[in-house]
Amino acid sequence: MKLTLPLRYCIVPVIASAVAVGLCAPVAGATPPPTAGCTEVSVPVTLDPSGPDTSHIAGSYCLPSGDPGTTLQILIPGATYDRSYWDFPGFDGRYSYVAHALESGSATLAIDPIGVGASSKPPGAQVSAYTAAQTVHEVIAAARNGHLGRRWEKIVLVGHSFGSLTAMMEVGTYRDVDGLVISGASHAPGPAGILQIQGTVRPALLDPLTKNSVPAGDYTYLSVPDARAKAFHAPGDSDPAVVAADEASRVAGTIGVLATIPVFIPTTFDIDVPVLIANGRADKVFCAQGGGGSLTDCTDAESLYRSEQPFFPKADLSTYVLPRAGHSMNLALNNREFFDHALSWIDGI
Repeated sequence: MKLTLPLRYCIVPVIASAVAVGLCAPVAGATPPPTAGCTEVSVPVTLDPSGPDTSHIAGSYCLPSGDPGTTLQILIPGATYDRSYWDFPGFDGRYSYVAHALESGSATLAIDPIGVGASSKPPGAQVSAYTAAQTVHEVIAAARNGHLGRRWEKIVLVGHSFGSLTAMMEVGTYRDVDGLVISGASHAPGPAGILQIQGTVRPALLDPLTKNSVPAGDYTYLSVPDARAKAFHAPGDSDPAVVAADEASRVAGTIGVLATIPVFIPTTFDIDVPVLIANGRADKVFCAQGGGGSLTDCTDAESLYRSEQPFFPKADLSTYVLPRAGHSMNLALNNREFFDHALSWIDGI
């Protein structure tokens, strides 16, 4: 099926009162989703597993025209991104993974992770890899239990960068999904690539672009200005206008997230579902070919498989390398090759 308009020009129902009440009610009271298009949703979550649901995860829940099937993709952006990474605005929709998924007949839920965008923003020190994974787990439970208007039988997590690390930790810890797509990540980040990012880190309150989007007085929320062109994009495979728009849309992350990034590593040994790892060959952060000092070989899919397979002994692992692309694969000029491959892989699991 084919949508004649990019996703952002579709009718987007906003059901504020239903979201506030329906998602907390029994399944019978959940708000039916639209037959096609996108709805803003809010899923109650907690930062304390033994406490009440006092926080929420915001997302864009999108269904294709026609039968959406039984699989829901939950899309998790990386640090300094919100859910718009998956539905990048402008440019006639060519950089929107969501629009491409809808055209292929797939349903998606793109979320703002805890502490990001329209989701709850607790003190930044409380937002870690642990809380990120736990709150995604609660979103998965909501999707399976009918709080989005139907019970989704199959859930596939699709992550980018830190969103991939969150997804790996969630799947390895809770083992509650049917598949996992990892993009822009590996087990051997390059020190030079990381330095290009860390060298511009500052409190979000001191960045004019992000200062009004974080809790007042909380200097544990961080911004990373002027890093996109240096570390996230490959010059030969990116549109300068897209790079500029990407930089202008950066959002704040937290010191708690940065401090707990390595904790995902041991969890991947317990992942036992189909996994696709997809990287851009010129990724400065996670691929040796990007020149940032990574030890992960992204020459081709076979090389990436050899680098990553030891960390996924129980998983049915597949790998993919997008030629010429940098870290933010969705925004590469040849992004459709990755989109097509990922969607085809998801259809096959």
